[in-house]
Amino acid sequence: MAKGKRQHKEPTKKQIAVSRREKKQQKRVLIALGVVAILVLGVALAGLFDQLVAKPSRPVAVVNDVRIRTDEYQSRVLYERFMLDTVMRNLQTQLSLLDPEDPANEFVANYYQQIASQTNQQRLGVDRQTLDDMVDEQLVSQKAAELGLNVSEDELDDAIRARIASLSGFLTEAQATAVASTAVAVTATAETFTPTPEPTPTSTLTATLVTTDTPDLASEIPTPAPTPTRHIMTEDEFNQNYADYLSLLKEQADLTEAEYRHIIEAQLLFDKVYQHFADQEPTEADQVNISHIQLDTQEEAEAVLERLNAGEDFALVASEVSTDTFTAADGGELGWFLEGELVSRFGGEFESAAFSLSPGKYSDPVPSPAGWHILKVNEHSLHPLSSYQLRTQQQQAFSNWLQEAQSGEGVEILWDPGMAPPDPLLERSANPAGGSIPVNSSNQ
Repeated sequence: MAKGKRQHKEPTKKQIAVSRREKKQQKRVLIALGVVAILVLGVALAGLFDQLVAKPSRPVAVVNDVRIRTDEYQSRVLYERFMLDTVMRNLQTQLSLLDPEDPANEFVANYYQQIASQTNQQRLGVDRQTLDDMVDEQLVSQKAAELGLNVSEDELDDAIRARIASLSGFLTEAQATAVASTAVAVTATAETFTPTPEPTPTSTLTATLVTTDTPDLASEIPTPAPTPTRHIMTEDEFNQNYADYLSLLKEQADLTEAEYRHIIEAQLLFDKVYQHFADQEPTEADQVNISHIQLDTQEEAEAVLERLNAGEDFALVASEVSTDTFTAADGGELGWFLEGELVSRFGGEFESAAFSLSPGKYSDPVPSPAGWHILKVNEHSLHPLSSYQLRTQQQQAFSNWLQEAQSGEGVEILWDPGMAPPDPLLERSANPAGGSIPVNSSNQ
């Protein structure tokens, strides 16, 4: 064997044992690192799943086993914010066009400011209001299914067409036809109306005994310019404007066409269910027709009562002494009232007297916020409702059903403010340097 060549030595038992321990330790470290990596990946995947799947599908409310998803709610909030922000921008544009130095603009400016203030209040509460609206829409949808009510595709298309036409300042063909039909009906009514004959112009005697015809003043009044005819939207205009509007909704509110159609469909269903309840309301009801004499003090009322007890005519006394100048000339007649309508105006004691007296009888002096009254019941019978009364009864019937449905056991609200999408407007309000939509204006 050559000099200097080393001979291979076998490891000792001790070296082998040390080597085995080191390998085991390395294996344990690798296993531990793998476990940590798996845990980290699991946490990351869990967070990603929660963010992309669990949170969007988490319900903000459950309505009779129907879940309103967070992502559906957030999309709707963005839409409602966009609509209100658009109104605010339009109002500010209108305000900026008014000359603040012109006193004639003060009323218009104040009107715009009032609307802007109301819109701003709606904007601040839109996140919660949107939740309430979506719950109501689900309740209405379920009621519509129960009643067999639905919205056809043609009805939905017509409603969207009308909405796009309105946004563009146009009319649809259906709207133009309705306007024309109304005009024809008005013309027909005018043609059947027999006017009071106008006197034939007579000669007027002048100071110089020269006769001249009375001038025709109507001929001197300039003919007003005709009202511009609104444009009827064509199919091409609808398609283009609708596409533009959908693009705007997608950009500003991340709303798809299907989601927009669903919103319009919900509004149409709302109207149909409301009409169902409205149609159930009777058009006549038990009412009283009353007159009254209003006085400032109890002593004055007692004095009037003595006159009535002495046999003086109620209507004549009312015309002479009643402080209610709106009804005094008509003998104090207030008109027909349903039970409950008099309370807000005159108080409970006044209404109790009105519905307890027999027709033709009058009351002792009755106090109210307006003073003292002696009231007389002219009639008490089943009487047709006025248009205002009927509309109020219909609204109340629908409202009663909706409130009962909202408080049902099947409605569960799971919403909290953190479920709403971030609001740039609130962020700008918190940071004035970022700007915000003002409510007040120098035009005020």
